[in-house]
Amino acid sequence: MFLIYARLGVFLSCQGVSVHEIVPTPRGFLIAPAEGVGILVSGHADGGVPQPLGHSRQASPLIGTDLSDQGRFTLRWVPNLRERFNVSASVGSQPPQRIQAELDRILASSAFASAERMRRFLKFVVEHTLRSPGEPLKETIIGMELSSSREDFDPRISAAVRVDASRLRSKLREYYVEEGASDPVVIELPKGTYTPIFRDNPACADSAVPASATEPAIAGRSIGDRSIVVLPFSNLSPEPEDYFSDGLTEEIIHALSSVPGIRVVARASAFALKHHHSDVREVGRALNVSFVLEGSVRRSKRALRVTAQLASTSDGYQLWSRRWDRQVDDVLAVQDEIAEAIAAALQVSGVAGRHRAGAAAHARNFEAYEWYLRGRHHLNRQTPESLHRAVDCFQEAVARDPQQAPALTGIAFAWLYLGMFAMDAPLTTLPKARAAAARAFEIDEREGDALSVLACIKAMFDWDWNGAEALFRQSLRIQPQSGIAKNLYAAFGMLPLARFEEALSLLDEAKRTDPVSLLISSNQSAVLLMARRNAEAEAECRRALELNADFWRALVGLGRCHEANGRFEDAIACYEQARVLSEDVATSIGALGRVYALTGRTKEARHLLQELDALAAHRYVSPYGRVLIYLGLGEDRIFEWLNRACNEGAGWLMYLAVDPRFDPLREDRRFQAVLERLHLPVIRFPVHARESSSQV
Repeated sequence: MFLIYARLGVFLSCQGVSVHEIVPTPRGFLIAPAEGVGILVSGHADGGVPQPLGHSRQASPLIGTDLSDQGRFTLRWVPNLRERFNVSASVGSQPPQRIQAELDRILASSAFASAERMRRFLKFVVEHTLRSPGEPLKETIIGMELSSSREDFDPRISAAVRVDASRLRSKLREYYVEEGASDPVVIELPKGTYTPIFRDNPACADSAVPASATEPAIAGRSIGDRSIVVLPFSNLSPEPEDYFSDGLTEEIIHALSSVPGIRVVARASAFALKHHHSDVREVGRALNVSFVLEGSVRRSKRALRVTAQLASTSDGYQLWSRRWDRQVDDVLAVQDEIAEAIAAALQVSGVAGRHRAGAAAHARNFEAYEWYLRGRHHLNRQTPESLHRAVDCFQEAVARDPQQAPALTGIAFAWLYLGMFAMDAPLTTLPKARAAAARAFEIDEREGDALSVLACIKAMFDWDWNGAEALFRQSLRIQPQSGIAKNLYAAFGMLPLARFEEALSLLDEAKRTDPVSLLISSNQSAVLLMARRNAEAEAECRRALELNADFWRALVGLGRCHEANGRFEDAIACYEQARVLSEDVATSIGALGRVYALTGRTKEARHLLQELDALAAHRYVSPYGRVLIYLGLGEDRIFEWLNRACNEGAGWLMYLAVDPRFDPLREDRRFQAVLERLHLPVIRFPVHARESSSQV
């Protein structure tokens, strides 16, 4: 199931939703997350590129069946999904006898002695997987198996199986911390599935063997392409929260990214594979890398055990492994040692000074470092609530260590995202982002990410394009491999000035290290739309929707492509769905209202103006929605709202000079005055380009 999970992993991670099960149906695969969300992955009946047609946050009444006539789901299908993604099912590389022996050890352990229901749960799911490795387990089947009366089990009524699964995961972590610490095989029940996975226990590696002792396995090889993905380290601690193991993984990614000569897959693409163990050769093909680093973290009170192993994706052989048993506040040294060992294995020089400075900042106060890791965990989810929680966590870190530059950079990014995506008022958030980023760079002049934040604010808030350019270039000199810096530079520094080819080239570079990043894909489709290359933009939007069918920005982009081709009803369907998924963000409401106006449905367009007024009574609403609706209606009030948007520092104003929807206004002196206020050029696109995008 690896590639299915890989393509859906980014969406599930960003939404904080874990997959409950994947059920094959006669025409596709039903993705049933634990919260009851029903998603059916699908595509055209003719086998064309998949496109989203629906999503419902209601519990599935008939998991694994065709629900098209139930009225609860709008379904989309992917015919022959196994063949399309070359999916093969297996229990991994572990022989069944070895797995059965490990199961017997667990069931006989003192940890499970008084947990009869969990014993039955584990025994059933393991033995089912051994008997039928290609058949996913359904909640209904497990519920009936565990039920004493074996009556029909309805997952809509009872959450018992989900609760039991959560308890079993905790009990397994507890077992492998104590009694099972030296077992040769680890049985895990990953979040998001009832199908267990089986892998070698890296803790069995000889901790007394130094990394150099394993180098002959590497030294005899031709290294070739020095590319690597660091998969999320497994959390084997009694505590279920992953912020510590995820943070360690991110720090190793950052450390390796600072080493010249190594191409490191970025966090978003690496974490798309979280909880979905697969043959490293498959990982290599999916992410186009030569090496895979994976491991585990086990934390119990002050004790810390970290294991790591490096494998080649060409043949799947393990090249190097090591175990560290330290005190928990030694984790920073362990991170550096892992990065140094990998750099040595790939025959390049060690970790750069920029990372060492960051590690030194963390080392001053371990409690502050823990708050920093919690902040990173919330920052990566990028919802309004999680971004505010991220700010709180980072501020706790700074309160304990005022010189914590990475935490200040985290604060800057959280406020930037809140303003950039119009979750909060830019006049409130962006000055806070600027202050935090400036302080971070004052503390450590190697904080390249802080410079990227300052560059974004120079562009979207100050409209100082030369100043933004200089800061972006300085950021990339400090961290030349940073996909974040390249992505932001393309979107904020190049696209507003119609530097389309440069932007696309930079985004291609960013994609090399982050191939499944939704933000990069979204920006790439935006550049193509602004360049009037609608067919390519549509293909990129569809690619993003294959990764995450509920990515509302890609739905808006796809709607604009439909408009360009005169498919207004298809555009309306995209915008309506984007409105639901974005929880009424002004971008989607405005796009919908504009196409209503263009198709003569002016009453509905004006009703959306009233809805925006109602939303603005209890939260920040970007002027963008009203601007787009008045643009569609052809009314002069658009200029009132454009100037109001300037007064509010609205970020989307950056794109007025290139957005094809505003082509009809380009000769209007009032529109040119707005561009002058933004220090943007007046660009007159060729007539054939304007005509090809006249409906966009």
